[in-house]
Amino acid sequence: MIAPDNNGIVGMRHLRWTSRAITVLGAIAILAALALDLGAALILMGVLLTVAGIVKVVVVHLWMHVAGLGTDRHDPIPPN
Repeated sequence: MIAPDNNGIVGMRHLRWTSRAITVLGAIAILAALALDLGAALILMGVLLTVAGIVKVVVVHLWMHVAGLGTDRHDPIPPN
């Protein structure tokens, strides 16, 4: 089991880095496909990875900074 980091919730830091990695891999796939003429399928894959990565980066940012997930500020609403 992974120990909680200084912010309290395990995994938010890893999720943020995964999001950035998806975005970078998508951009690399696009550049490689264009530079090496590898075809439209690889360009499409790169575009989809890049868009998904950007969306994920934005969502993780909102989770961490607006909702307070991964911090001590997070106060979930108790179930009824």
